[in-house]
Amino acid sequence: MKKVIKGAEPQLLTAYKVATPQNSWEQYTKKKNRKVLVQDRLKSDQSGLCAYCEINLLEKDSAGDADFRVEHFHPKSDTSTGHNWHLDWQNLLGCCHGGSQSKVTSSTIRFTSPDHSCDVPKEDKNLDGIILNPLTDVPAYPSIFKCDRTSGKLTAHSENCISANISDAIVQQTIDELRLDAERLNRFRREVLNKLNLELQSLTQSGLTLPQAQSRLSQIYLRKDGNQHWPAFFTSIRSYLGTKAEEHLRTINYAG
Repeated sequence: MKKVIKGAEPQLLTAYKVATPQNSWEQYTKKKNRKVLVQDRLKSDQSGLCAYCEINLLEKDSAGDADFRVEHFHPKSDTSTGHNWHLDWQNLLGCCHGGSQSKVTSSTIRFTSPDHSCDVPKEDKNLDGIILNPLTDVPAYPSIFKCDRTSGKLTAHSENCISANISDAIVQQTIDELRLDAERLNRFRREVLNKLNLELQSLTQSGLTLPQAQSRLSQIYLRKDGNQHWPAFFTSIRSYLGTKAEEHLRTINYAG
């Protein structure tokens, strides 16, 4: 999980809430243009990544459906306070299907039921204060997660958690509740980091020092592509490349 910077609420959503403040998400999305507008804005704000696991959010194509859906961080079913969580822009996130859908594109590697993650195990639970919200609780610096290349597992970065004044327990609870250590995700992260490791070895064998090689790979991988998307599993790449990744991110004024 990385920090997400939330953009301005779409004007169409704002106008809809003014006109029909008690309506539900399901009512809002009955019109495709309204639904697509919110979806596109979420994908843009999140630079193409799932707000929870950081897998790239694939569009629908000839091979299958989009691996994307809109998630309500706070359960939209909560009516205890009178607040309409359905249409609260700050409550909306873009997520993958967490391995639960057989008809998504790239389903041979993305459909792993019952090995689920993200909002699938979260279900309709109110986890406010129990897990991190990528909009408000995850700092741009330092990175409070780390990834082990051999296993692909995410864990709390204890030293950085202390620096950020964030409990490593809530970081671990975030991993546990969202199943960010699902084997599907571990496998994806291993593949990404093993590829980086081979490139790192190749660069050092060609004469670069390890810090030079780490710096070069940080410049290559920790940047947005032509669609303004970050690479999948951004935080794992950042963790693996260490201090050189941090130096590079500060150079490009990374903020989330």
